[in-house]
Amino acid sequence: MSTVLKFTSAAIIALLAASPALAKPVKIGWIQGNAAFQAEQRTQDGFKKYLTENNIDDWEVTYLDSAGSAEKVANNIEDAVNRGVDVIYVTYADLRASSNALKGAESAHIPVYTVDSGWIPGSTADITTNNWQMSAEVSLSLISQMKGKGNLIIITTDKIKPVRERTDTLRAILKEYPDIKVIGEYNFDVANFYQETLNAVQDFATRYGEEITAVWTPWDEPAQAAITALQGAGLNVPVSGMDGHPEAIKAICEPNSMFVATGRQQFEEWGVNLATYAKRVMLDGDHPKEVTNGKDIVYYGATLFTKDNCK
Repeated sequence: MSTVLKFTSAAIIALLAASPALAKPVKIGWIQGNAAFQAEQRTQDGFKKYLTENNIDDWEVTYLDSAGSAEKVANNIEDAVNRGVDVIYVTYADLRASSNALKGAESAHIPVYTVDSGWIPGSTADITTNNWQMSAEVSLSLISQMKGKGNLIIITTDKIKPVRERTDTLRAILKEYPDIKVIGEYNFDVANFYQETLNAVQDFATRYGEEITAVWTPWDEPAQAAITALQGAGLNVPVSGMDGHPEAIKAICEPNSMFVATGRQQFEEWGVNLATYAKRVMLDGDHPKEVTNGKDIVYYGATLFTKDNCK
């Protein structure tokens, strides 16, 4: 081989190695707790926006919907590990059945970044809101609407850790308001959260009617289901949610709306973070824990939104 040919071959090899566009594409397994959540969709929007703005078009992302099932979350994590992905995301999920699956990912040296799912061993880090802070502000706003007294309906679920935190916060606050009585509570199945909330509030409306002073719900979509049920029963009582989705913000700002408060979260920014974590680990060579500064949980604040903010 001539000296010129040797030099040319070496140059081509160097260029191939240095070019991100020609590097091996990053393979991501995205495990969705429930693909129907608006929070899920907004997180993906932030993730995709980051890829577009940074001209990344060769990442291979596989989405696996767990449809509200903790067992499916575990199975989907195991599936992603078996397919040999580079990074796993788990979003808005119940991880209580996933300990062994996460240990399998850890053994395979696959970082697992979760979103609003709680941190357990095997997870690299969880991105989440300070749910205690958000629930405290939203719950107190609803209690203010009640003037500290009356009959409260609680709609919740114990299947998601952030929601358990929000509900626990509400219960702690209610200890200081003895004139508020919880006359009804329903714990819904995450897989059918909207329909079950609709049915439960319809039942409470039939049972208690105008005795209901307010309804507390764990996020915006159940809040909207509750409002639909109350409207159908001819009742007009304040309802709170959390998440701060555009539809909820619009509803709160409508005249005479029953939707009175929500907490605005930073879902799109979380999606950007997920993308930067994968880039730094797989392309820049950073350690998986380094990208979160060694934190197991990366907390973000939420902003209370009420009618006072509509101006």
